[in-house]
Amino acid sequence: MRTVGVEEELLLLDAESGEPRALSAAVLASARRDPDATGEVFEAELQRQQLEFATRPQARMEDLAAEVVRWRAEAARHAEQSGGAVAALATSPLPVSPSLSTGERYGWLRERYGLTAAEQLTCGCHIHVSVESDEEGVAVLDRIRGWLPVLLALSGNSPFWQGRDSGYASYRSRVWGRWPSAGPVE
Repeated sequence: MRTVGVEEELLLLDAESGEPRALSAAVLASARRDPDATGEVFEAELQRQQLEFATRPQARMEDLAAEVVRWRAEAARHAEQSGGAVAALATSPLPVSPSLSTGERYGWLRERYGLTAAEQLTCGCHIHVSVESDEEGVAVLDRIRGWLPVLLALSGNSPFWQGRDSGYASYRSRVWGRWPSAGPVE
C-alpha cells in the first residue's frame, strides 16, 4: 500500500508587523517543553526565520490532512507563545535579512555556498510518496519529468522577493535554482 507524507517549512513572523523574525530557537524550545511532546516533529531550518515539520507516512489522505492541520496549529500555538506567528508562504512579501541557524551543517553550508546560503529564505511544502523499489523510483522520475513545468505553474505561490514583485509566479524556484543540487536528477 502506498503511503504519502508531507514536510512543510513555515515562515516565522512578528505577530504585530508580519515581518519575518528569527524566532526558531524560541519556538522550538516552547514545543520541546510541551507535555504532548509535539516538539519532536518540529525542526530548525537553514534560516532562523523558518520552522519545519514532517508528518508520518500515511495511507489515507484524511489522516494525512488531519496531521498537517494539527502540526500547523501546533506551530502557530508555539509561535504565539514566543511572540510570533507562522505563515505557509514560499517567500516573504516583505524585505528581510535572513539569519542563518547555528550548527555544524549550517556552518558548512555557509562556508561552502556563501551568498546562496545567506540569502536562502524560501519555504516549501514537500510531498513524499513511497515507491516499492529503486527501479520503480527511476520509472516514476522518468515519467514525471515532462510534467515538471506544469507542476511548477500550478504551484506558483511566491511572486515577491525582498518586498518587490519579482515578475515570476514562483520566484522560489529561481532562488532554489542557485543550489548545485537543484532540479531533476539526470
